[in-house]
Amino acid sequence: MFWRFQLAGWVTFVVVTLPLKIDIMGSVSAALFLSVTRDGTSFLLTLALRALYRAYWSDKGGQMAVLIIGACTGAGMLQNGLFFLLREILPLDSEIFRYRSLAFSVFYERVGLLYSWSFLYFGMRQALQSKQHQLELALAKSARQGAEIQMLRAQMNPHFLFNALNSIQTNVENVNPNLGRMVQSLSDFLRFSLDHSDRDFLPLGREFDAMCDYLAVEKSRFGDTMEFHCEIDELARGVLVPGIILQPLVENAVKYGRDTSELPLRIRVQTVRVDASTLQIIVSNSGEWQEPASRDKESHLGLQNLRRRLVLIYPDKHQLDIVHRDGWVTITICLPIL
Repeated sequence: MFWRFQLAGWVTFVVVTLPLKIDIMGSVSAALFLSVTRDGTSFLLTLALRALYRAYWSDKGGQMAVLIIGACTGAGMLQNGLFFLLREILPLDSEIFRYRSLAFSVFYERVGLLYSWSFLYFGMRQALQSKQHQLELALAKSARQGAEIQMLRAQMNPHFLFNALNSIQTNVENVNPNLGRMVQSLSDFLRFSLDHSDRDFLPLGREFDAMCDYLAVEKSRFGDTMEFHCEIDELARGVLVPGIILQPLVENAVKYGRDTSELPLRIRVQTVRVDASTLQIIVSNSGEWQEPASRDKESHLGLQNLRRRLVLIYPDKHQLDIVHRDGWVTITICLPIL
């Protein structure tokens, strides 16, 4: 796209300004020579400006303003120096080589042209980045919806579901308190899933509590063969995170931990607000790391979806590390606090 606009823009500029050059120079050949020397060198200089802007790109407006001013002014002076060098070499005496045109050429015509090109370049770059950002958000939302499929969801009237679960809990908790607590945890987990299914971001504390309900249900299923310990920094409870970020990690720990760990399977979850700008999530399980099977499309699918979502939402601003040693698998995620 850059080359399309670069070539089309300069060709249009040459064609539009050629009649003016013919009027100034008095002949077509001299006007073409003027186009080659001025517009040709401007074309090459704008390529150099593009390389410079890409190399030193920054989100800081002041820094970029200094870069643009210095680069355009320096390029204009370099171009004007080339004009006067040609004046000494070539036996020509036309408007392009007159010393009295120095101020106009450097500070108005050439530098002004380079400034205009720079503004167009950055404007189009910003527009393309905005469209790219919108595309990434759409992809992130699509990936989040894919992650939601991995969660257990009721496909019936929520009121009917919760009323039924409450009735079951009331009838069983006097007979079997453990089963009653399991039903309550399941009800709370499903309520969270239904209430937050359409939210892109939510407070970490809400998903943390739902994750504890999920682990409580699993604990009821597996009994003494599973243990878990969860901690959350109170300062981290209100931090907004992408919906369904803990769940894939915990499901991964339960699924693959039970395949590789000696019993009881041990799971640890810790969330910490490291500082004012960084959130850290650590999920560990006893056992061994299992590499994703190339033929198994479901292998580590939740973790793969999560990794893709983080890349789309926090490009180059997050960290996800997997460490497996001494009989433990630990996944650590560091996220910027929005």
